[in-house]
Amino acid sequence: MDNPFGHEQIGGFQRVFEDQGGRVVQKIWVPLNALDFAPYLTQVSRDVDAVCAVFVAAQGVRFIKQYTEYGLKGKLPLIGSGVMTDEHVIRNLGDEAVGAVGALIWAPTLATPANRLYLKLAEAKVGRTPAYFTAVMYSAGRWVAEAAKIVDGRVEDRERFLAAIRKASETVEDPRGPIKLDESGNPTQNVYILKVERVDGKLANTVVQTYPMVSQFWTYKPDDFLKLPAYSRDYPPARP
Repeated sequence: MDNPFGHEQIGGFQRVFEDQGGRVVQKIWVPLNALDFAPYLTQVSRDVDAVCAVFVAAQGVRFIKQYTEYGLKGKLPLIGSGVMTDEHVIRNLGDEAVGAVGALIWAPTLATPANRLYLKLAEAKVGRTPAYFTAVMYSAGRWVAEAAKIVDGRVEDRERFLAAIRKASETVEDPRGPIKLDESGNPTQNVYILKVERVDGKLANTVVQTYPMVSQFWTYKPDDFLKLPAYSRDYPPARP
């Protein structure tokens, strides 16, 4: 996706991947309104180990289908942001999605009491497995509701209410797992490596690895991280 979200997702992946000894040899940016991926899939080098991609909603569905149609599935593993293979995408796909790997902060297959309760409530409401976005908004709603109780409904006291939200984020059991807000209010939380598989005949994101309590800065020192250029179309560059 050729937008700030796509740049951030790919840039973050590339930095850590290359710090671990990998190399990104090609970057192809796709416009947000593209639904025909032929001009881009035909550019993909076949001499690589995998393809990392970021798409959401209709673009995610079309991209994964066409990835198979152009013969890349089974030859070049597909990895990327977990939003590309989130439940709102894979419910519209078949075997094309099987085997795709992504990273996300929640999955319906997390076997925790808090997640099972959330799934029961959400599925009763919407009639199907909810998407990642729903899980995050559910968490936010519970934080706000709990914080409002802590301040006896006096939410106009901004500083006190924000402190109550911070407290609620650490005490309310969350479907995503443990969460702690950092100094800037960004969640430190588990990141799950997910693989699309068939579970009881349905496509689902299964957890293959958990990185516990990941900071927005990963393992980098915040001051050093913030001195770097913002991720963009050109940074970090590909290294053919």
